[in-house]
Amino acid sequence: MWKFHWGLIGMLALATFFCVYGQGMAYFLNDHLIKTYPIYYLTGLTTLGILMFLVAALLLVWLFKKKKLSHNSWLFYLAILLLVAPYTSAWAFFVTVMWWG
Repeated sequence: MWKFHWGLIGMLALATFFCVYGQGMAYFLNDHLIKTYPIYYLTGLTTLGILMFLVAALLLVWLFKKKKLSHNSWLFYLAILLLVAPYTSAWAFFVTVMWWG
């Protein structure tokens, strides 16, 4: 059971990290990985972060329906998801759109 909790927390944290620090990570990946335009890395990181938020939401609903989460923990995760995901996803989307021009 703890694997589900830590997996969900890790997914939310990683998605938040990708969405907030995607711009810096794009430059880092450009410098240390394949030399290409950083905008492609930023687009991939933004897409990955938003998809991770969606997968976390689906996992949360699935765990609640399977009765593997109590009502209190489900409300806690739902509150975190609803407070963090829309703002960080919107920010990452805004930054990516501004990079694309």
